[in-house]
Amino acid sequence: MGLRPLDLRTWLDPDPEHPQQALRRELLRERRAEVYQALPGTEQSRQTVAQAVSRWVGTALPGCDDPLVEAAGLVRDDLCVVTRVDGSWRLVAAVVCFPSRWRLLDKVGVDVVSIHDPVPRYRERLGDATGKAFDTAAPRWRVNWTLLEDPELFQPDPPTTTSGPPDQAWYLRVECQCLVPVGDLFAFTIRTDVVALRDLAAEQRGAVLASASALGEDLAAYRGWRSR
Repeated sequence: MGLRPLDLRTWLDPDPEHPQQALRRELLRERRAEVYQALPGTEQSRQTVAQAVSRWVGTALPGCDDPLVEAAGLVRDDLCVVTRVDGSWRLVAAVVCFPSRWRLLDKVGVDVVSIHDPVPRYRERLGDATGKAFDTAAPRWRVNWTLLEDPELFQPDPPTTTSGPPDQAWYLRVECQCLVPVGDLFAFTIRTDVVALRDLAAEQRGAVLASASALGEDLAAYRGWRSR
């Protein structure tokens, strides 16, 4: 999984004026059900995570909307609430405006291992580690990346066709994912950046494309491209 200890001083990006926030406000206004979901009975859990974000940023929530939605307006990160339900850790509420080819509606209420079932070999390779990660009350973070032909941040639709191998005309999409215990639940946050491969230094671009080329065919196909 590549989880590393997280210095909580670096947890979130408190930039309400970042261009991504304009897109978040638009999506919450026009496609709210696609980017915000919460199971019934999660009001206190949403409030707990929202207040943790509010305290970290040092800005009070106005109380005009759902607290998790308001908290998402304070930072560039997408916000997810994970709690233990019937013995397993489940995603119970989230504001996810920048999904990378997955739909929030398909994930809310699902346990943290099953959420990843579309990823080839995930359950057998990382299923146990994923479950144990949520049993450890320590802040951690990891980096996840992929290559896409489209730089759009809001990409909820899984690929329906397979493109050729990535090249320098593609875009590197990087997610900083943080897992932070808040009381007896977790805040899982995702901060997304997209950069054109052509804008990277030649050495960096070559390393990214080499890593993509070495990816197994099943994982490459899951991402919508061929590895070779």
